Amino acid sequence: MSLNIFDKQNRPPWQVLKFEKLLNQKKSIYFDVADFEEIIEYYFQKGLIKKTLNVVNYATKLHENSSDLLLRRAQVLAASGKEIRAIEILNKIESLEPTNPDVNLYKGAIYSQLKQYKNAIKEYSKAVKFSEDPDYIYCNIAFEYENLGDYNKTIEFLCKALELNPDNDLAIFEVAYCFELLGLKEKSVSFFSKLIDRNPYSVEAWFNLGLSYINSDLLDKAIEAFDFCIAIDEEHTPSWYHKGYVYNVKADYNSAIKCYIKSIEEDEDDIMKFYNIGECYEKMNNYYDAEKYYKICLEKDPSFVEAIIGVGACKVEAGELKLAISYFKKGLKEEPENISCLCLLADTYINNDMPDNARECFKKAIEINPDDITIWLDYANALNIKGDTESAMNLLSEAHENNPEDADILYDLSFFLLKLGRGKTAAFYLEEALILNFEGYKRIIEKYPEIIEYSIFTELVELYRTNK
Repeated sequence: MSLNIFDKQNRPPWQVLKFEKLLNQKKSIYFDVADFEEIIEYYFQKGLIKKTLNVVNYATKLHENSSDLLLRRAQVLAASGKEIRAIEILNKIESLEPTNPDVNLYKGAIYSQLKQYKNAIKEYSKAVKFSEDPDYIYCNIAFEYENLGDYNKTIEFLCKALELNPDNDLAIFEVAYCFELLGLKEKSVSFFSKLIDRNPYSVEAWFNLGLSYINSDLLDKAIEAFDFCIAIDEEHTPSWYHKGYVYNVKADYNSAIKCYIKSIEEDEDDIMKFYNIGECYEKMNNYYDAEKYYKICLEKDPSFVEAIIGVGACKVEAGELKLAISYFKKGLKEEPENISCLCLLADTYINNDMPDNARECFKKAIEINPDDITIWLDYANALNIKGDTESAMNLLSEAHENNPEDADILYDLSFFLLKLGRGKTAAFYLEEALILNFEGYKRIIEKYPEIIEYSIFTELVELYRTNK
């Protein structure tokens, strides 16, 4: 028995096979309108535009009065860059069938393709009157207003769509996007709450209410909303994932991990889910499991820089500094200007008694982004830890020249000056820092607790607290 290597489902429809056979035999070809549509659709979906156009031209000659074939012809012409000719054909059909919504839908799509969004809106507005699915046409109108940058009108028409069909997931998704884009947090919460009142079993409505609560920093309410989603559909992966995200933000890492794992059960291809689990374990100081999940990411994508850095960070915590350095170097091969990786590599070099290598990394990071204050502070802190407070002070003096209004630089600089016994200069910079951001003194105490041993510091803080 011979095996047919072609799956029947992938074979062309019989109309196409017969059409090509007659064409090869140079015999006369005749099909009814429905069969021609099958042939046209097959070639069109295959992207064989020239062949499709030949068939549709032939078919319309045989069936001159078929509006369906004329519509197909307009569609193929538009796809081949002949939009004006397509609109002429559609105008002809419209004069014969003024209540055919497909004509206006095709015209609207072509005008949108031509970036004539106002004309597209006019055509879609005509189609609404005669369509069996007006909610989806309202969505089309909304998209054209979105193209025009009129998001208030976009929301208006998406709301019209949802008034007709609260289950229109496309409209739900888009209206949520517009609320977020416009920063309408309270309105978003109110809108989806009302939509749920009308349709309490809408998973998408509950899900977007959860997202709205996240945007409004109402994290407990977000969890409640995602729980309703899961109650309706236990396998709603996005709800499990975002519930995990909320627990992550709330620093409830065990709960976050459980939710992330539930989301993986339905979707094992999303690498970020494994990364987020690794990150949660890392935040819990469970570096063994963190590394395990980061390595799962690297099995799926060896070039995933964040996971490479994650493994490197775990190696640092395990005291395996040489291995950590190799991972950070690997990360920099993938992204040579990754500042996070450069700074971590620099810190690791310092801990491995390789100060010159560390300086090169920090210098490169500062060259890439001299406005990133954290780099300057980390670099200075690393120098100070290694006992080179003089270099740390000089570095922050340079940083202050580049960023004269940054209080954090001034606080750290004043500390290094105090350590070096330069009290008057330290007092000068400390006063500047207190004027710029008085509350910043709490950060410097947390970072360098020994600063409270210097009377200059404590006296100035009390003076400015009194005069505040």
